[in-house]
This record gives sequence, structure tokens and C-alpha cells, in this order.
Amino acid sequence: MAILHKQRLPFLILVVSVSIMTAQAQSGRRKTGGSTTTTTTTAPSVDGPKTVEKKPAVEPQVQLRVGINRTGAFTPTPFYIYDTVLDVCIRRLGQAEIVFASAVGTNLTQSQAVKIAKEETTRWVVSLEVRSFYTDSGRQVNPDQDELYVSYTVIEPVTGKIKRSGRTRQHIYQNKKGTISLPTSNGPGYSEYSIRQAGEEAADKILAGFDIKVRE
Repeated sequence: MAILHKQRLPFLILVVSVSIMTAQAQSGRRKTGGSTTTTTTTAPSVDGPKTVEKKPAVEPQVQLRVGINRTGAFTPTPFYIYDTVLDVCIRRLGQAEIVFASAVGTNLTQSQAVKIAKEETTRWVVSLEVRSFYTDSGRQVNPDQDELYVSYTVIEPVTGKIKRSGRTRQHIYQNKKGTISLPTSNGPGYSEYSIRQAGEEAADKILAGFDIKVRE
């Protein structure tokens, strides 16, 4: 029996050793096989510069050539009034997005305006005048008491036909004594405010004839 026991001991040691190695191998395979790899996907950045589309420039649909007549030989109206009215009127017309207005001159009679319009193919011609309330009524009034207004005539290109005409309600009045007036060498001083108001009103009435209104 002692001999048999001695023979079994190495066998048992061998079996235990094999069992331990087998267990370690299985443990290693579980660790390796059970491991997973996590992949992180980074979303593309949207914080970069954004492209802003520019609105196309508005093409002018109405083109106007504007002039004023100051050729009256005996008019007591100061020249600066004509210049200011023409400048203010053109600036106001140009505030409408679809309108392009340019100056013809300050010595434009209505007959000359008609002739110019007939030579045009797309541009309308506008003739402005500064007139006196008292002179139109046939009354003789001291020039120092006169009041003025602006009249306008809109002439069609090619045909030279007068399509619209009118006048401003805004009076161009003289400055009261003691107030500051615009410099002049050939007449009384008039209110700059009233001159500009009349010029803008004339422009608004011209635009209204084309169904156009300036955006305030």
C-alpha cells in the first residue's frame, strides 16, 4: 500500500498542475476576448465663418433728368433759391430705390425741356419753376412781401408729351426782420427751411405720378 501511495502522489501533482495551467489559459482568453474597443466620433465643427449672401443692387426703373428755369430777365427772385430747390428736389427723388435722377441745368425753359425729352429713349425730363403767388394773381406787391412756390412739369421721353404738371402747397416765405437769412446779392432773404420743404414736396408729387413713394 505504501508503494501504491507513492506512485499516486506524482500523478496527483501532475493533474493539479495541468488544472491550474488550464484555468489560467481560460482566464487569459476571457480577458482578451471580452475586451471591447470604444470608438469616439467627433462631429464636424459648425462654428466656422458663415457666408452671407448679398442682396443684388436694385436697378433703377425710372430715370429722370431734372432742370429749373431761372432765365426770367426781370425776376426779383434770388438765384440761390433756384439752386437750392433743384438740389433738394434731385436728392429727394434719388431717395427712392428704383429712381435715378440727374441735373440738366438751371437755365432750362419748358420748350427746351420738351426738345431734350424727344431726344431721350428712356429718361423722363422734369422742368421746375419758382413762381410768385402775387405775380400770378396780377397784383403788384412790394418784393419784400412776396411769397413763392415751385411748379413742375413731367415730360415723356421720345414723344415729348407733357404727362403731368402741378405745384407745391408749401410757400417759400421771407425771413422776418431780425432773423438770419441766406446770403443774397439780388433780392430779399428767404427762409432756407421753406425752400427745402418746397423742393421736397415737388419731388414727392413727381414720384407720386409714377406711383412711387420714398421710404421714411
